[in-house]
Amino acid sequence: MNSVEKKIIAIGGVGISPESDEKLDLHILSHSRKTKNSIGFLGTASKDDKEKINKFYKRFENTNSHLSHFNLTSNVNNFSEWLLSKDIVYVGGGNTFFMLEIWKKNDLEKVFKIAYEKGIILSGVSAGAVCWFDWILSDSMGQGFEPLKGIGLIKGGCTPHSSNAERLNKFEFNIKNNKLPEGIAIDDGVAVVFIDGKPTEVYSTFDNHNAYFLDKNKRINLKEYIK
Repeated sequence: MNSVEKKIIAIGGVGISPESDEKLDLHILSHSRKTKNSIGFLGTASKDDKEKINKFYKRFENTNSHLSHFNLTSNVNNFSEWLLSKDIVYVGGGNTFFMLEIWKKNDLEKVFKIAYEKGIILSGVSAGAVCWFDWILSDSMGQGFEPLKGIGLIKGGCTPHSSNAERLNKFEFNIKNNKLPEGIAIDDGVAVVFIDGKPTEVYSTFDNHNAYFLDKNKRINLKEYIK
């Protein structure tokens, strides 16, 4: 019997938040083997902002999917049952630190790990893209760009919004100075597909926007790294 394919789709920026890129969001659906999916949205990083929740419903309303969301800022009861009944989970952007604090405080990392190992597609934009990694370069702690520990479903580090040169340079600097492990930087308008923890595809909707692999010695286009 084949083991379950574990899949994460990380969007560096845009997506449902702050302004949606329909092609990026719908690309997630192309990675499901089902024709009718149950998709769940988590807006925790935006403190369950109603506008972002509404955008989620609008984005996927014509996709023959069953849609729901869960407001973790107000309640965690029955979250496990909700999450594990989904085919796809989409985690919105916002404050990564705030979101991860809620997850860690309520021991929800375990539930995400079960979902991942069950083959539920985990996806998201910005905060929702990087939370799955061991380490993140984030400005969500209010001290500029600093390392933040993620939930560790994908090894290494990650930063979103790397089309921002300052952010990409800071990510590279932290890797060279042992503050972050080697990792992946994802530009706005770019989705990276990870299967069983390894990047397998880079999908871009913006010209000249890419994803990169960085270690202490090099910064290369992720498409080259995948080859």
